[in-house]
Amino acid sequence: MSTFQIKPPSNAQRIWRVADLPRERGLRRYLITNPLGEASTVLLSKRRRQVMDLLMQGPVHCASPVRLSDMVHLLREETKVDIETEFYPGDEETGAGTYGVYFLRSKVTLLDENEVAA
Repeated sequence: MSTFQIKPPSNAQRIWRVADLPRERGLRRYLITNPLGEASTVLLSKRRRQVMDLLMQGPVHCASPVRLSDMVHLLREETKVDIETEFYPGDEETGAGTYGVYFLRSKVTLLDENEVAA
């Protein structure tokens, strides 16, 4: 976790409602390669898959009306995927506090859907 920039990247996604998440929730296989080059294959479905797909699209604001932090925590623990939280200063004039943005640091590849075992 780090705090060093004034603003998050312009492509950081805000999730205002469940409909803003990727639609697909079915079981899919992912190849996760951590920054040390260690690889593993995992199966994800439902909200875990939606959050992984979301992170694969780019950085994501932590605070959201749709709870993401619990899924990010589970993905970190269960799959050992490297998701970093970077913190940014809030607006002192309005009293807004520091906020975070999730960044996917592992290389994650969605494998061919034909490879998922029935």
